[in-house]
Amino acid sequence: MAKITCGFFLLFSLLSFAQSEKLLHGKMLSEGKAIENVDIVNMNSKKNSKTDGEGNFTILAKVGDELFIITKEHTDQKIVLTLEHLNQDNLIIRLEKKPIELEDVEILKKTSLKIEIKQADIDAIKLAKQANALKVQNVYDGTIENGIDFVRMGKGLLNLFKNKDKIKPEKPLSPIPFKEYITLNFDRDFYIEKLKLKPEEIDLFIAFCEADPKAKTISEQQDVLVALDFLLVKNEAFKKLER
Repeated sequence: MAKITCGFFLLFSLLSFAQSEKLLHGKMLSEGKAIENVDIVNMNSKKNSKTDGEGNFTILAKVGDELFIITKEHTDQKIVLTLEHLNQDNLIIRLEKKPIELEDVEILKKTSLKIEIKQADIDAIKLAKQANALKVQNVYDGTIENGIDFVRMGKGLLNLFKNKDKIKPEKPLSPIPFKEYITLNFDRDFYIEKLKLKPEEIDLFIAFCEADPKAKTISEQQDVLVALDFLLVKNEAFKKLER
């Protein structure tokens, strides 16, 4: 009986601990070096923190909370906290640097010079020859000057209908990532003047919007008005985050 009571008490203690918030201490590292000015957002409690010059941070969290880690030079991360995370005295989080984006390079392929002779050019040459040819007046030689080549015209129409069936419809453009779509349609002045955000808050705000499942639908629809309405709604929620 005593063992059952102790087990029940231990289980109750663990459940209580999992549901209560704890001040989580952590450190951000990349290639063995501490990373400063990294934003950490608790998506459940809407609280956020930032690493200091030595990469350290503290934030209130509990088991099951989702931490969203945002930095300009490193890949964003999402971490769902477990009891093991919260039991650590100093949670070490390692970030990976973003790949360097190379500018588009245009490669020109040298080809031999070819002159394309079209049927219209051939017809023009024939007409010029016929105009300059000497004709015996009042004598019909069986040719029609400036006549229409009905045989060639018929062949051209036949080839047109044959090629019509071979034309394949263009494939629809694949949707672009939300962050890229938003960057293409809304400049920094929009965030600063319209949404009243600070310059250093813009990247954090875009990542906050990107975490919403609706962001994928926005990038697929590619409707600027729908995207604008989405950003305005998310801006109100973003300003309510505890800082």
